Amino acid sequence: MTITRLINLSIASIILFSIFLTSQISAKEIQYDLYELIELGLQQSIPFQTEMLQNKNIYSSLLSTYLDFLPNASVSASRSLIDDQPKSAGFYLSKSISLNEPTYFNWRRANIDWQNARLDIEENRKSTVFEIFSRYIRVLEAVKRVEIQRTNLEIQEKIYEQVELLFNQQQRALIDLKQSEIALINAQISLENADIQYRQARENLFLYLNIEDLGYDLSEPILSITEVEYEYESPVALIQAENNLRKSSISLWQTRLDFLPSLSISYSYNYSYPGLPYSDDLFAFDKYRDSYTLFLNASYSLFNQLQHRQVYYRNQRNLRIQEMQYDYLSNSKERQFGQLMREWENENKIYGLSERRYELALDNLDMAQEMFNLGIMSLLELDQVTSDYLEAEIDLSSRYYQLLIKQEEINLFLSRRILDRW
Repeated sequence: MTITRLINLSIASIILFSIFLTSQISAKEIQYDLYELIELGLQQSIPFQTEMLQNKNIYSSLLSTYLDFLPNASVSASRSLIDDQPKSAGFYLSKSISLNEPTYFNWRRANIDWQNARLDIEENRKSTVFEIFSRYIRVLEAVKRVEIQRTNLEIQEKIYEQVELLFNQQQRALIDLKQSEIALINAQISLENADIQYRQARENLFLYLNIEDLGYDLSEPILSITEVEYEYESPVALIQAENNLRKSSISLWQTRLDFLPSLSISYSYNYSYPGLPYSDDLFAFDKYRDSYTLFLNASYSLFNQLQHRQVYYRNQRNLRIQEMQYDYLSNSKERQFGQLMREWENENKIYGLSERRYELALDNLDMAQEMFNLGIMSLLELDQVTSDYLEAEIDLSSRYYQLLIKQEEINLFLSRRILDRW
C-alpha cells in the first residue's frame, strides 16, 4: 500500500506539474514580449534585410579586389585538320605590377568601404531595435491612457448615479444632473479617442514588424531609468566620416603617383606542347617545353600630365570639402549631444514634478469625493478636481514612457547597446 500510494502521489505530482507548466506556457503565448518581437522584427524588417543584402554586395566587392592580385592563368588546347602540326596545348601564366598599381589602391578603398559597411549594419540593427522599442512603448502608453480613461468613465458613471439619486430626492438641481451627464459623455468621448490612438499605435508597431497582429496583449517589460551620467563618445557617423577622409587621401596619393614616370614589371610563364615531329601525344608531358619572360618597362607621358594635374586638383578639392564637412559634423554631433543632455535633465526634472503633482491630485480627489458626498462641494468643483487628477495621471504615464524612449535615443546617438542587448 505504501509503495502504491507513493506511485500515485508521484503520478499526481507529475500531472499537477504538467498542468502548471501548460498554464505557464499558455499564459506566455497570449502575450507579446518586447525582446521576442525585436528578434522577430530583425528577421522580418524590410529595411534591415535590404541593408544585409547590400552589405553582402560590399563584401563581394572586397573579395573581388583580393582576386585582382592573382596572376592571369589560362589552359588551352586545339586541333587543326589542315596543318602539319594538328595539335597544340599549353599553360600560360602572366602578371604585371606597376608603380601606380590600380589593384592596390582599389583594395585599400574596398577595405575602407567594408569597414563602413560593418559599422552601417550594426547601426542599422540598433536603429531597427530602437524603432521597434519606441513603437512598442507607444502602444503601452496608449494602453495606459485607455485604462485611465476607462477608470474616469467608471468614476463619472458613479457620480452620475449619485447625482441622479440626489436629484430624485430633490437634493440637487437639474443643472447638476445635466452637468454630470455632460461630464459622463465627455468621459465616453475621451475613452473612444484613447482607444483610437491605441489601435493606431498597435497598427504602426506591427506594420513595421511586417507580421500579422494576432491580437495578444503586450507584456510590460522590466525597464529602469538610468542614473548614470552620460559622457560624449564619437558616434559611428563620425568614425565613418574619418574613414571617408582616409579613402580620399588614398585617391589623392594615387593621383600624385601619376606625375611620376610609369614603371611596370611583367612576368610570364609558358608551358606548351611542342607538336610534331617531337611527339603526337598531348599527354606526353615530358615532351612539353616551358619559357620565362621578365619584362621591365619605363615611360613618361608628356601631354597626359596636363590631364593628371586636373584630376589631382579635383581630388585635392574633394578632400578639402570632406575635411570641412567632417569638422562641421564633429561640431554638430557635440552640439546635438549637449542638446540631448539638456532634454534629458529637463525631462527628469519634469518627471519628478509630475510625480509630486499626481500624488497631490490623488489626495485632492479623495477629499473632494468625501466633500461632495457631504454636500460641501459642488459638482462643478468635483469635475474640476477629477479632471486635474486624470490630467496628472496621464501626464505622469506619458513622462515615464518618454523617459524610457529618450534613454535609448541617447544610447543610439552614442552608438551604444540598445536595451543593453543589441
